[in-house]
Amino acid sequence: MKTEPISAIVPTLGRPRSLTKLLESLVAQTVRVQEVIVADASAEEETARVVADPRWAEADLIVNRIAVLPPNAVRQREEAIRASQGKFILLLDDDVVLEPECVHRMLNLIESDSDVVSVFADFNNQSWPQPTRFWWLYLRLAMGLQEGAWQGRVVGPLLRFGYNPTPATPQRMEWLGTGNSLILRSAFLSAGGFSDFFLNRSTINEDVDLGIKLSRIGTILFSPDARMAHHYDPVGRVSVSEAAADDLYNRFFVLHRTMGKSRLSAFGLVSAFYLGDTLSNLLGCLRRGRGGIACLQRFYGRSRALIILTWNVLNGLQNVHV
Repeated sequence: MKTEPISAIVPTLGRPRSLTKLLESLVAQTVRVQEVIVADASAEEETARVVADPRWAEADLIVNRIAVLPPNAVRQREEAIRASQGKFILLLDDDVVLEPECVHRMLNLIESDSDVVSVFADFNNQSWPQPTRFWWLYLRLAMGLQEGAWQGRVVGPLLRFGYNPTPATPQRMEWLGTGNSLILRSAFLSAGGFSDFFLNRSTINEDVDLGIKLSRIGTILFSPDARMAHHYDPVGRVSVSEAAADDLYNRFFVLHRTMGKSRLSAFGLVSAFYLGDTLSNLLGCLRRGRGGIACLQRFYGRSRALIILTWNVLNGLQNVHV
């Protein structure tokens, strides 16, 4: 089957085993991926050895490695995209494994309508989380949404939800995942690519940020038939506290700089998120009787970020270093 060139973009950080499984799944695709650009932020050489394995070339899969330091998933993806040539950009995490028909089904959907600029694949080893009780009340009472109307949407303090239960047909999305999406390169460039305010390693919310910008120029579709597994390799991840801090201040900048909300409005929304999610996490830990340390680490990280954001808003600064 002749297709337009597809470039797979894979940031990685010290996960050679997971990367190998991903590359094996790309070799097994029923539609050929023309090239894989691995943006490597590892300090060791094992990832380079995985990329240089001759079996990829023997299977007609071109795999190239570029070194990108310091670690930052957004910057790694940007460098890899600049080094790639495909008409389509396949954004993947280094710890996903695609079903053989995954790329074929994504490609068919993105080519089915000229308005479609991206396709968001489903996961076969997890379901999309539902709102906690607190956020369910917020969505129903504060936002005035009917049951399930938030699925595929970006609402309030940057809340976003997938589809649960999984729909039988493709559905519109207002956001996408940077580890499981196929994007038309021309749309990525027209949308301005990734924003420049993701400063730290934990680039949380870059997916919803890119999705919001792509939604302004075309349609993002969730494909229930294009599936992959996400195995969440723990190697190279930041601490719970760091991730929580980055989540909060990145949320502020997406609301303020991408969505155009005023500083006070964006700050008010992230403050509401801080209170709501902290309460939800605390109640969840108490109900399960475990996870107390992670809950405290998350609270510390978000509290630290909220203090920094308060100082930022008062002083009118453009970026936040945590």
